[in-house]
Amino acid sequence: MPNLKDIRRRIKSVKSTQKITQAMRMVAAAKVKRAENRIKNARPYLGTLNALMSRVVCALKANGDLAALEADRVKNLSLLQSRPIKTVGLLILTSDRGLCGAYNANVLRQALQLKQLYESQALKVKLYAVGSKAVQAFSRLGVKPDDFLGRMSQMSAAPTVSDARQIVATLSNAYQDSHIDQLVVLSTRFRSLISFKVEKFTLLPLDATQLTQDTPTSESVPSETTLTPTSSELLLEPSPAMVLDNLVPMYLQQTVFGLLLDAAASELGARMTAMANASNNARDMLNRLTLLYNKARQTSITQEILEVVSGAEALR
Repeated sequence: MPNLKDIRRRIKSVKSTQKITQAMRMVAAAKVKRAENRIKNARPYLGTLNALMSRVVCALKANGDLAALEADRVKNLSLLQSRPIKTVGLLILTSDRGLCGAYNANVLRQALQLKQLYESQALKVKLYAVGSKAVQAFSRLGVKPDDFLGRMSQMSAAPTVSDARQIVATLSNAYQDSHIDQLVVLSTRFRSLISFKVEKFTLLPLDATQLTQDTPTSESVPSETTLTPTSSELLLEPSPAMVLDNLVPMYLQQTVFGLLLDAAASELGARMTAMANASNNARDMLNRLTLLYNKARQTSITQEILEVVSGAEALR
């Protein structure tokens, strides 16, 4: 049995750890509520933007305007056009810090499985890693610098549109320059303070029939404001080309911005849950150590009494 000094040292160490985990849980709980509010405020706008994007693209296809736009070499038209897939771009969203339970492990595990699946199909995979954990994980796995489309880390708990714009600019250029033929996003969707889900969807090329269905950041729009993609006629001013050149980057930026908000909230929720579990485990460990300490102390006292009694018997 450990001596009393060792047990006291362990109890002191566990108490110090418990104070840290409790403080981290409180900080994460305060931040995750603000992050949840940012998501709730953003989702209605994203849902309406998805419906508008779908309506515009469907109308252009129905009216045969896409062929004219292609002839005019509209810059962002290529983001709507599919082509044979030889190289897949994989956008992975993780955190910069640990101590958030299995949050990063879940994302990275699925990212690795997805990468291996594409490679087994003789497809080349290029990565855009958001978060230090993704960058470090794939660097350790031997991914070459040339296989990274880009990297981003050290973001705050409140992502900005500028962060999304930087990501979209790199990925859009990569798609337009044929460095990738498809862009797949692997991110987390925030559900509640204690729940999130890892989701995968294709961001490029843009498929108008799936914009209102598969995008994790979208939210159903109230019926009175729903923009149906099958509207018979749509007037685009000042011109379809200008509308498309402005609407496509806006849609991509807001979609990625929504993904960053979801990822930040999911990370904070996972950290809050992990630190709450750590605090509870520390409390249970303190109870066991206190019981062990009391037993060791009782044993020590009993041993001292026996020694006194034995010495008294010896003097008779």
